[in-house]
Amino acid sequence: MTKTNVTVIGLGLMGSALARTLSAANLEVTVWNRSPSRARLFEPETVRVADTIVEAVQASDIIVVCVRDYDATDELFRGSPVEIELAKKVIVQLSTGTPAKAREASTWATTIGATYLDGEIMAFPDAIGTESCAILYAGDTNTFETCRTVVDAFGGTAQLIGDDPGIAAALSNAILSIYFSFVFGTLNGAAICDAEKVPLPLFRELGVSLLPVFGDVLSRSVDMITADTYESKHSTLNTSASALAQIAAVGQGAGLDGRFIECMRMYAAEGIEDGCGSFGNAVLFKQFRKE
Repeated sequence: MTKTNVTVIGLGLMGSALARTLSAANLEVTVWNRSPSRARLFEPETVRVADTIVEAVQASDIIVVCVRDYDATDELFRGSPVEIELAKKVIVQLSTGTPAKAREASTWATTIGATYLDGEIMAFPDAIGTESCAILYAGDTNTFETCRTVVDAFGGTAQLIGDDPGIAAALSNAILSIYFSFVFGTLNGAAICDAEKVPLPLFRELGVSLLPVFGDVLSRSVDMITADTYESKHSTLNTSASALAQIAAVGQGAGLDGRFIECMRMYAAEGIEDGCGSFGNAVLFKQFRKE
């Protein structure tokens, strides 16, 4: 049985994890990195290390890219002789980017005779190859199936969510907005606890126990937005504004940086000024959409 041959361009933490996982899955793997020192970390008998990017692209039918972003990919791929070598090959873009950049990259790939699959990794490097790995893909179904051996090797959930090349990047950035809000909220909460001598393990345990509640809030909010109905039996914007004022007061009393909370207070205040104080917090969706 012929092995699937695949090249991985970019050997940062994530790219290296991708390459090792593909090699462990018994695929024929070639790697290349702008800084050769990263490629030298791989055992020669497990993967082939290409000396140039042209050599790396020549080696395989499927080219997996995991570099800084789409602009970094353009720097590597745009212009001959790399473009010439990419013709009739599949580009699997696993770098981060915007929906517009993904659509533009797909159009470019078509013009040079390549096929394109956009992917967004929703996991940390140590999850690659495990059941907890989730990668969202966008593009043509036939292209996705052509890469089936590769995407299955990455483990977990390999989901083609649509043929619009930009939809995976859009959904990824939407989820990242939740992630970073959660991270910064965690840091603000830890700062309050530290300032008020609350044991941080206690903060962690209570926060983890409430994760299902946060999931319910997400579901209710999306349901409200979908129905365009913002009556709520749980909490109103007026109530939230009062709670945010209280958090701000606690932070000010403890000498904390209050900018994170003030940003949320600004949105709440604007919603109340627009007459939405008696509605649920999800009504602020209209402000984010600038409706």
